[in-house]
Amino acid sequence: MDYIRKTTKQSQEAIATDTTIQRTARYSAKAVRAFPSVAGQYLLDRVPVVHWLPKYNIRWLLNDTLAGITVGVLLIPQSLAYAKIATIPGQFGLMSSWLPNFLYFIMGTSKDLSTGPTSLMGLLTAEIIHDVSKEGHTPQAIASGVAMSVGIYSLVIGLLKLGFLLEFISVPVLSGFISAAAIVIMLGQIPSLFGITVRSGTANIIHDLFAKIPQYDGPTCGIGLGGIVLLVAMQKVGQRWGSKSKAIWLLALGRSAVVLVLFTGISYAVNKNRVDDPVWALSKVKSDGIDTPRMPTSQLIQKVFPRSIAPFIAASIEHLAIAKAFSRKNGYVVDPAQELVYLGFTNFFNSFFSSMAVGGAMSRTAVNSDAGVKSPAYGLIAGGVVILSIFKLSPALFWIPKATLAAIIVTAVWHIVVPLRVFYGYWRTSLVDFITSMLAFWLTLFQSSEIGIGAAVGFNIAYQLVFKAFHRVRRVTTIDIQSNTLPAGVQTIPLDTQVFRIHQSILFYNAYRIKNQCLDAVQTYNSGDVQTLEAQHANRNWSVAGDRRASRLRTKAEILEEPVQIRAVILDMTCVYNIDTTGLSALKDLKADVEKFGGKNTQLRLVGLQDRVRERFARFGWAVQDASDASKKDDKATMVFDTVEEAVFRRVRTDTGDEITPVDIHIVGSEKEKV
Repeated sequence: MDYIRKTTKQSQEAIATDTTIQRTARYSAKAVRAFPSVAGQYLLDRVPVVHWLPKYNIRWLLNDTLAGITVGVLLIPQSLAYAKIATIPGQFGLMSSWLPNFLYFIMGTSKDLSTGPTSLMGLLTAEIIHDVSKEGHTPQAIASGVAMSVGIYSLVIGLLKLGFLLEFISVPVLSGFISAAAIVIMLGQIPSLFGITVRSGTANIIHDLFAKIPQYDGPTCGIGLGGIVLLVAMQKVGQRWGSKSKAIWLLALGRSAVVLVLFTGISYAVNKNRVDDPVWALSKVKSDGIDTPRMPTSQLIQKVFPRSIAPFIAASIEHLAIAKAFSRKNGYVVDPAQELVYLGFTNFFNSFFSSMAVGGAMSRTAVNSDAGVKSPAYGLIAGGVVILSIFKLSPALFWIPKATLAAIIVTAVWHIVVPLRVFYGYWRTSLVDFITSMLAFWLTLFQSSEIGIGAAVGFNIAYQLVFKAFHRVRRVTTIDIQSNTLPAGVQTIPLDTQVFRIHQSILFYNAYRIKNQCLDAVQTYNSGDVQTLEAQHANRNWSVAGDRRASRLRTKAEILEEPVQIRAVILDMTCVYNIDTTGLSALKDLKADVEKFGGKNTQLRLVGLQDRVRERFARFGWAVQDASDASKKDDKATMVFDTVEEAVFRRVRTDTGDEITPVDIHIVGSEKEKV
């Protein structure tokens, strides 16, 4: 019974003093108390419309209506074109476009952002359709499975506010990926622009583009290239005279719709009596209204879910980048977490209508902003225009030339190709950034988007881990004396003392390398205690690796004579903001190795412990004590000093009664030496 009571008492004391248990209990209790009010506020934040709609100014209605009509009209040709990129029937591009606008009215935090199908999402969806369709699934079913998967990823990241994970994808990676994706999209329009058939794969398309020049179809080339020329001309006219004429400005903004209407009319006039043998390929879009909602099958979701990571990353980064850019431009703030929640919500429920994945679109957002939009209420109008086209414009959409859609696609995406000067800037700035951008570019261009992004991000993360793991510790040889008790100026560190400055956290991937660098420097620039070394040699006369390494290090440092015996090793940890168990174990080993080398009176001193790091020492069971605290003296504790100057020149009595004192001091030039 005494044993049980003793064990129980020890367990209770252990629980009462366990920092992890106490912290968990404290935070849990705090979370339970705060849950009701926080949950209510959290739910309100998911529907921003309840915050801004009561403050809506009726005078904004005209601007929002004009912007909604403009964006809605622009959505029609773009939805058809981007569905073509995704290799799904054009009507499902329209089906992808109405619900996101209605939901953004409720959940959006940007007044400018226009969401719907994009060229990038079309390309990434097409890659998955190309592989999965071999198993018998229809393209639109696969596209809807990808959309639902993207929605699930976005909801998880957004609801848990884990959007910071997307920041692991650097700007150079995005530049390389987006540029290659734009080129792949444009190359994919070659068959429709020139009326030829080509093989799949970037290299094959480029080869066939030149090899099949004699087979180019004249009427198709005329429609396609004519559309490109007209689109570019209207854009240039708008840039030149749009600020002077409202009519020219509107014409340039709606140039895609103008070209679509013009060439659809020409196509109808030419092909109305030859539906089975048209002069050029027709889109043949057939829309019978909005389909009955149905959820993608679980079997299909399982197939596309792992591969939908790339579309999710592309959609979320593009969406957030556009939202943030226009919020900065127009002087308001967006909520990135809420934008991801919206992206997840709209893709999840949009997938019930056999739609493709959607996200923010730069061109439509720019048009929306230029049209003077005032609030997300524009989405009601834009969504209504798309629904009108689904129910009323189906007969006209049938006659759209595929070459016209290809022309719209080419002119819409070529401006997102990053200029060569940007990649040259990466070369000038950082070789690592240039390599990651090139990995993303070439692998996306000739392999796939998943491999391009994955390889580039993986290389970037691996490089950063290796860089931190091979962190170079600074061996300090001089310090600037500020104390009144010593001669002012730059002073040399005593020869029996080694000072090391660590500039980053000590964690599992760099801990023992830091420890080894410090120990190597001690053995290079100092000798050990004679009696201690003789005892070690007597017990381990078979091992010569340590002596040979020390000899090589001294030869490399050009130290010919036996150096001064080590008396103190000082670690300046002012810049160490975190340390884990491996880091503490490595420092413990360093302390033990230094004492073995220099004798039991050799001291390890610490400088500038941060509160978080000091707490970790205590929880690890390593006693540390401030040197300035004279009220208590723990002979087993490691001394902690406020400055390197104090740690180097302050006298500290050892267990044997000896005092560790500095050797002669003399002023020298400021100099630091790398280990």
